[in-house]
Amino acid sequence: MLRSPEEAALIRPPRTRSLIAPALVLCLAGCAASAGQHRGEPGGADAEGGARRTDGEDLHPAEVATVGWDRLSNAPLVLLREVATGRVVPIWVGVAEAQAIAAALQGVEFPRPMTHDLMRDLVAGLGGRLEALHIHDLRNGTYFGLLELRVEGREEPLLVDTRPSDGMALALRTGAEIRLSRKILDQTPDFDFLAPEAGDQVVSALGLTLVTPSEAQRRELSLPDRPGLMVRSAVGAAARGGMRRGDYVIEVDGAVPATPMDFLDAVRAAPFAAPVAVTYWRDGEEATVELVPDPPARRRDERRTRVA
Repeated sequence: MLRSPEEAALIRPPRTRSLIAPALVLCLAGCAASAGQHRGEPGGADAEGGARRTDGEDLHPAEVATVGWDRLSNAPLVLLREVATGRVVPIWVGVAEAQAIAAALQGVEFPRPMTHDLMRDLVAGLGGRLEALHIHDLRNGTYFGLLELRVEGREEPLLVDTRPSDGMALALRTGAEIRLSRKILDQTPDFDFLAPEAGDQVVSALGLTLVTPSEAQRRELSLPDRPGLMVRSAVGAAARGGMRRGDYVIEVDGAVPATPMDFLDAVRAAPFAAPVAVTYWRDGEEATVELVPDPPARRRDERRTRVA
């Protein structure tokens, strides 16, 4: 089981199931029913009615690290990493929401807008901006979230009740910050993470989103015939260090990452706040950059600039 960076850091189980197929089809039979019964998804309506404010002092920035399964419940599972400590927090989600989150991480573009793409476009078209998702409460096995929206002509932010799963799918599409309450951080339930098959994994950490390149991508980018991972996107410290989409990561702190989960394991195994050496290949040349987690304030300012 996975509880803290000090414990066995994401020991990978056998790749017996796949979460993200090329068409992003989740293939475990019966998972929809399990997801609805276990730890908060789909659910999500506030039993007390309406949205309520959260204590901004008690909210901690986090990032979506990866999507997989929980073997204890047979339900899709999103792992979040708290920016300030690297601590991993599980959020159970529904099948459709897991698809939407995985698609956003993978950078999949659909010919017609899907539900969360439509939500993003509606907010922007009405002059609004999604500032943050607050995952602030866990009651009777159900997670609760709030969307913090900035609306033109309104001084105070608009808070909208949301299931955290929908909120994460939307935040990934808008660059909005994800924030966890202390209550969520302190009430992490037991879980047993099962990663997708290696070719379907997608991982985000240290500003990098990494995938295993397909044969077509290898040919298109002329990637070397050696183990490594393709950069789907680079933001924050990774972008400032010169990394960009299409780079090919070949080493992490001297180890070769054969799968995206290998990269996440290496990041979590490193002492927190210590630089992680990432070596990558681009156009026939190798370069190494040392990456450290961005301070929450810097991430917030960069996100606001990018979304605006």
